[in-house]
Amino acid sequence: MRRRSPVRRPSPIRLIPYGDRVPAGIAVHGSLALALDSSPPPGHTPRPVLGVVREGRPGPRPEARLIAQLVLDVLTGARPYHQLAGRTTPALFERLESLTARLSVPSTPRLGTVRVYEPEPGVAEVTAVATIGTRVQALALRLEHDRRWRCAAIETTVPPG
Repeated sequence: MRRRSPVRRPSPIRLIPYGDRVPAGIAVHGSLALALDSSPPPGHTPRPVLGVVREGRPGPRPEARLIAQLVLDVLTGARPYHQLAGRTTPALFERLESLTARLSVPSTPRLGTVRVYEPEPGVAEVTAVATIGTRVQALALRLEHDRRWRCAAIETTVPPG
């Protein structure tokens, strides 16, 4: 197989001149000054800048899976309930201690399918299926948006310990 020689491209670095020809707004301070050249190479058209466009508040989908995993860890005793302090409403956080460590089986919970439904703006209902040991359990959460997504209600089939 024949190897192609690499294409030489002009360097994206240009020297800033010293002395009287220094453009306004550039300070050299007696050292060699380099500036990245943001213009495209000659003969090439610039590519459009790619970026993320966010409109309004962020959707609940990324947060829903994270909060469901945290709640599942609290229910199985793998995580202390204090770690849900910023992810729950104050009313739910006060009742969380009674929900902690509901299972006596020392097994790692695995979160399966997570579905999110938004009945109205700022409210999300989350259903999740989790495997704990050999049993499959259901988890339902209600998330509310107040500067960030927080869990307001928990219903589960995880039996009390």
